[in-house]
Amino acid sequence: MKSVKLLPQLLVAALLWGGAVSCQSKTPAVETSQSEGVINRNVGVEEFADLINNGPEGVLLDVRTDREFSMGHIKGANQIDFYRSDFQEELAKLDPEVPVYVYCRSGNRSGQAAQMMKQMGFTTVYNLQGGMGAWARKQPVAK
Repeated sequence: MKSVKLLPQLLVAALLWGGAVSCQSKTPAVETSQSEGVINRNVGVEEFADLINNGPEGVLLDVRTDREFSMGHIKGANQIDFYRSDFQEELAKLDPEVPVYVYCRSGNRSGQAAQMMKQMGFTTVYNLQGGMGAWARKQPVAK
């Protein structure tokens, strides 16, 4: 499968970018990519909330660890741990034509996941800028 071979390249790119494979650094400036019908955007809390409540039906995806997820998450979220060895295989099980609303703790892991999904052919991915930390300051958290 072509997409499985992308993981090492993405990790090298992430290291060169300075994000490493962690959710501890801040999300880069807002990025919008809408080439060839593909939407891949970092959005703030208000827009993310509006999208998951009123936007196109899609998959709400938490890419944090099991422990992080159990401490609180956005209501209705599905979880796939970014650090799992089969993370990309699990992403491949999702329908690439269905919008994905993705988040982590600060927006870094989810930003990397959004880039992976873009390369895997997903057409619409929204990344929560500031992650769960930003969400919890303004929106309810489910446990």
